[in-house]
Amino acid sequence: MNCVVEFHSAMRIRIDGLDRAVEHIMELVRRLPCTSVDLDDVELGLTEALANVVVHGNRQDPCKSVEICGGCERSGDLLLAITDEGDGFDHNLVSDPTAGDNLLSKHGRGILLISRLMDSLEFRLSGRQLVMRKRVIRSPESA
Repeated sequence: MNCVVEFHSAMRIRIDGLDRAVEHIMELVRRLPCTSVDLDDVELGLTEALANVVVHGNRQDPCKSVEICGGCERSGDLLLAITDEGDGFDHNLVSDPTAGDNLLSKHGRGILLISRLMDSLEFRLSGRQLVMRKRVIRSPESA
């Protein structure tokens, strides 16, 4: 990763504390020099990613932590890396939520949603780490 790490945070997150955790991380993201004014897609993608980590990765174990790193790539893109303490998974084996029987399922849309909100996703560490990239659109006055 060609990234300058601007923040690194390790947190124990419970599902009922998800909103507070997202708010805290978004405060850190907003301080990064590469962020734009509109970060709604990043916030929603982060919320989905953390929910997946808490529920599926750490299996709601309150003793397990989540590591979040954020920074700006040399190109100016925003990078967020989220790592859990779970067993990992193969993202290629996740069912397509838009296929037949899965359409009415109440679960399984997180990765699809994140992939639509962010510009790229990369799974590392056997699925325990998700690296999300968002291209930052600069406002005219910052160009």
